[in-house]
Amino acid sequence: MTTTTFCSSRSVSDSISELPNDIINQILMRLPQKDAVRTCILSTKWRYKWLAVPQLVFDYPSNYKLSPTEKNKLATAIYQALLLHHGHLIKFSFSVTDLDHKNSSDMNHWLHFLSKKGIEDFCLRIWTGEHHKLPYHFYSFQNLRILNLYNCVFKPPNTFRGFDKLVSLELRNVVFAPERFGIFVSNCPFLEKLTLENCPHFFCLRLSSPILKYLSFLVSISLNGMAEIAKYFKDKKTSNLIEMASSIPAIEELAVENYFLKFLAMGGVQNRLTKTLQHLRILHLSGICFEKIEEVSCALCLIRSSPNLEKLTIKALRETNVVMKAVVEHLRVEDFLDCSLDQLRVAKMQLISGVRPELEFMKFLLATSTRLEKFEILPIQGKSFNCGFQRLKELIRFRRASAKAEIIYLDPDDLDK
Repeated sequence: MTTTTFCSSRSVSDSISELPNDIINQILMRLPQKDAVRTCILSTKWRYKWLAVPQLVFDYPSNYKLSPTEKNKLATAIYQALLLHHGHLIKFSFSVTDLDHKNSSDMNHWLHFLSKKGIEDFCLRIWTGEHHKLPYHFYSFQNLRILNLYNCVFKPPNTFRGFDKLVSLELRNVVFAPERFGIFVSNCPFLEKLTLENCPHFFCLRLSSPILKYLSFLVSISLNGMAEIAKYFKDKKTSNLIEMASSIPAIEELAVENYFLKFLAMGGVQNRLTKTLQHLRILHLSGICFEKIEEVSCALCLIRSSPNLEKLTIKALRETNVVMKAVVEHLRVEDFLDCSLDQLRVAKMQLISGVRPELEFMKFLLATSTRLEKFEILPIQGKSFNCGFQRLKELIRFRRASAKAEIIYLDPDDLDK
């Protein structure tokens, strides 16, 4: 005799409700904030469960502009969530297109409230408009482990020394006093990840972070800005590259983007660093101009000084249509016999136009990478198939230190399909 058991939706709902609170919190944390709040209508047992979730996330994309009415409703919702929330609050995230005067005042009130909650993960992103100056009570977030700021003013009081538990710091379009910021970073003993993107006065910054493992610099500088930087370092004795490398001995991944490579090249570049970057495994160099000998030399110095490098990505930048013969000769006569990239497995060169300095650089990588497995080349958009085919034939003839090295020539037109 077969017995069939039917399970009602009510019993299923009750079984979910009986899950341990930490599992329910994990489920709710994976939902958008609005959906987490909506679970309060499921039953009386669920009415207040969302208020115990250890995170509050109110993020809107940069292309979504809130109306004044929507801003007021959002502010009311955040006030209510903060006042009604019970339990440990670990993360708070707020991202909007812009802030008016009232919204800025609301934000400062929220920060004052959050300063008493032991926040560990804080994110504030204001996509457009004026920079929001962080109030002094923000700097009392002593449990912070992750900090992400966009379009803010970071100027702590003189008594502030740092967040002694901070592990990850991301600043984009953030204004700070370089001297005090360097002291701040030095007083974050557990900082492992630092991202600085389009932050003014970056060139005055002095970092000292002995356990930093990931560093990313991205800057957009006008010609006038570069002239100002060059003037600032006119009488400088030590190269920027040497100073930076000596301050981050434990770095494992380094991303240098846009014009920051120009900044590193100021002050002169040696054949290799006095202290090698023993822990560096991944290196991204974006915006390197192969027509500038100082930038090519800077890239070579970083590569030579990274004996355990495993992955290298280079994005080229064409600034003129004149190929510098000095760069070609420099790469041809350069003594690469003392350079052996024994750990490099993957190399990528992107936005390549096929000029001679680029080809000489590829020849250097192929000749010195004894364990290279994949060399991926992506030409700049608009290069014809015939041109690419000719370059590929030339690359195949280059001497390779690794018999396993596979050269992959990508068609940019195919990637867009």
